[in-house]
Order: sequence, then structure tokens, then C-alpha cells
Amino acid sequence: MKTPSIHQRLADLDGIAHVSELALTATQSRRLRRAYARGLVLRPRLGIYALPSSTVDARRAAAIGGRLAATSALGQHGLWVPDPRVVPAVRFLHVEVSGTYRVEPMACAPLVSVVLWNRHAVGRPLGMQPMLETLRQCAELLPPAQAVAVLDSALRRTTLTRSGLLRAARSWALRTREVAARTDGRAESGTESILRILLADAGITAIPQPRIPTGDHHRADLLIGDRLLIECDSEAHHADPASRRADLSRDLHLQAIGFHVIRVDYRDLVDDPAGVIGLILAVVSRGEHLSAASAWTSDTPPRAPH
Repeated sequence: MKTPSIHQRLADLDGIAHVSELALTATQSRRLRRAYARGLVLRPRLGIYALPSSTVDARRAAAIGGRLAATSALGQHGLWVPDPRVVPAVRFLHVEVSGTYRVEPMACAPLVSVVLWNRHAVGRPLGMQPMLETLRQCAELLPPAQAVAVLDSALRRTTLTRSGLLRAARSWALRTREVAARTDGRAESGTESILRILLADAGITAIPQPRIPTGDHHRADLLIGDRLLIECDSEAHHADPASRRADLSRDLHLQAIGFHVIRVDYRDLVDDPAGVIGLILAVVSRGEHLSAASAWTSDTPPRAPH
């Protein structure tokens, strides 16, 4: 069997590892030193090597003495990351240390870092923490709506199921268990999840991704009652005129057959959440979210309101 190359060994360890994890022969150790001298591998800290393709944050975490954690690990896991303009905690580098390596305070100097001590950490001390631990820490650190959005993205983008999440959350603190209990894997964007939770806090139930009678497999973002549809527009949405025109055409069709459509812009939601919720509350208080004959679920396409 062919012996894996140094690059392959590092790649198998998320691109960053302590030399002891590489289990190198004397010849391979010399090759590693030559590769480092030629800039083919990086050394964020004495004894720790990384591929150039590894992220800057992962190397900074290793230089401090740990692995990426909490919001800093979200992108590595392919999950939704809160806007740092809205959630200041995202601006910090979160590093989990377990005592395996001595913490280097000077490595924190180039940027603001948050060091999270966890002497019972599971998995490797470098790279990034396991996803479930990342979710637990985010549920603990973030505002509830943002935390739910993170967990929703894990249900949407990974193999994690809601039942699996709830099983894992049994050992979490009460607040984090409550966050897990509010998740819904049907949500397709962070903005949608945030709005759903803010509406729930205001006493309004919004159903994610209801089917709508405009074509096969067409869905809206949220449904309140049986005729109020909420569409959440991201910042990128405005950069695509064709998609914008198609959405406006669909809105006109829905309104023509009796639905009420509200489009919520991402910037409006994060800059003035109370104003957005107040607008929707006003519509609901007038009963405009209900038709005269309402009886359908998110699994059944709604009929046009009468």
C-alpha cells in the first residue's frame, strides 16, 4: 500500500495538525521541514503545520493553542453565519482550548479573540470543533432568533435531523434546549428563520415554505393564516433584475386570486425589526390574514381565497 504523502496526511486532518498526529518517519520529517522551508506548508506555531489552503482563522486558532469554535466554526461547517453588523460576537475569533497546548496570549494580538476553555472537549484539539458542539455554543452565545437561524441551517444543509438535534440537546443547558425546540428544518434562509421567531415572540404563528397555487413545487417563505404570504428578500436578491421581475409578477398573480403578499427586505428586518413586526401585526389585527373559508395545511396547496 502506498504511503500517504505529507500533504495527504494534512488534508485528512482538515489541513492542520501537530507533527505528532502526522506519525512521520524520519525521512518524512525531513521532507516536511524542506516543504516548510520552501513555503509548501505553513507553520502557524512550533510543531503545528498547515496546508496553504487551510483558512487564516484556523491557523490563528492553532497559533493561540486551540481550534475554531462557536460562530467562527460556522463557515467551516457550511452553516449560515449571522451578519457581524447585527451580531457583534461574530466579529471575534472564537477559539476553544482544552489544555492540550499552552495558550499563547501574544497570538491573540492581531485581532480580538475569545478563548473558550473546555477541558472535556471531544475530538481533535486543532482545526474546528465537532458541529454539534458548535451548535450548542451558538445557541448559548447568540440572541434566540439568530441562534435558531443557525440551527435551522444545520437541519437544511447537513444530514442532521431535527430528532437528532433534539436528542443531542437533552444534555444542553435549559436556554439552549429551548432554542433547539424552536427549530424548523423547512426554513430556507437565515432571514426567514429570524422573522419566524420574531413573529412567534409577538404571538403570530408563521408556517415555513407553504406551497402556493402558482405552479408545480412553488412555495412562499412564510404563511400566516391562510392568505397572508411573507417573502424575505436578501441583499443579493436586488442584484438580480430577472428574479426580481419574476417575483413581482408572481406577487401580482397571487394578489389577483385573493392573497395578501408582504415582501420583507433583509436590511429592513435587521435595522428595524420592531417596525417590520408592527406592520405585519397591523395586517393580522385587521383580519387580512384569513379568508372566509380557510382550511389547508402547509402540505396541501392553498386554494385561492374567496
